[in-house]
Amino acid sequence: MTILYTLMEFGVSRGRERKGEPPMNLSYYRNFCTVVEAGSMTKAAEQLHVAQPAISRQMQALEAEFGVRLLVVGRGHHQLKLTDAGWLFYKRAKQICQMEDETYRDMSDAANGLNGTLNISIAPSRSRFFVTRYAKPFSRLYPQITYNIRESYYVQLLDDVLRGVSEIGIANAPIPENFRFDILSSRPEHYYLVGRKNNPWIDLTQPYTSLAVLQGVPLACARGHWGLLETRCLEEDVKPYPFAIVGTRVAAVDYAMGNLAIAVVPLEEMEMLPKELIRFRIEDPRVMIHKTIIKLKGRELSMPMRKFLEVYQREIDNLKYNKKE
Repeated sequence: MTILYTLMEFGVSRGRERKGEPPMNLSYYRNFCTVVEAGSMTKAAEQLHVAQPAISRQMQALEAEFGVRLLVVGRGHHQLKLTDAGWLFYKRAKQICQMEDETYRDMSDAANGLNGTLNISIAPSRSRFFVTRYAKPFSRLYPQITYNIRESYYVQLLDDVLRGVSEIGIANAPIPENFRFDILSSRPEHYYLVGRKNNPWIDLTQPYTSLAVLQGVPLACARGHWGLLETRCLEEDVKPYPFAIVGTRVAAVDYAMGNLAIAVVPLEEMEMLPKELIRFRIEDPRVMIHKTIIKLKGRELSMPMRKFLEVYQREIDNLKYNKKE
């Protein structure tokens, strides 16, 4: 019998025991989450390999236990919607199930050495550098730990962390709803101009102090980064030329590689580019983003994730030290 099951015996299942019914266990919570994520009881029953009426009875038992409507089920059990209480219950159920999973992992780690999986959501443009800069040194230390990486854009990334799909999110922007998240790390990143040395528009080996140099230059920029650049240019009476507004900064760099435009992208200090390209850092402090690592507020990180963040911070410190040298 697990610790969480014992807690439930003395907690949420007290009403059922008083009625002479068997207490609920975590399968009710897990199955509720499956129903929500599957979008219907029929699909959830198929995933769980149980009869659909059994799932329906569990959902009804949950609603009776807490005395509130959690789900609004459509005709034929093919569609459902969460009520406000249902959304709150889903988040709580997800956290409870994750707590049990993490407890088992921590106990296993204590007995057998550190293992497990890192569940991380990361901006797509960060994935390549994440592997080379952080995953490689971490895996050298902890080869038994595996990765489950979700390449998610900003809104989806926040939702991944809120729903517990990912333990942490690595975002390219400040987090607006700090009451829902704990900020584990946040540091500014400069924008860079990236292009071929022989490009016909701008000499990237020369220092520039004004965005006026971008006037008339075809620019390639990720959609999520363009708004900030455009605003700052217009403040200097410069009308930027958006030659290619693309989905990721990797795609923007591809345009620079093809000598079709100058890419404007945020980069880490030691991030590598194709050897054919050179970069110039925009020194304007208004033209930068924040790389932010978040977790769900109140959620305790697993031991593998805590170890990963230690390695991550060490690599950041190494970057700072190398820069000073």
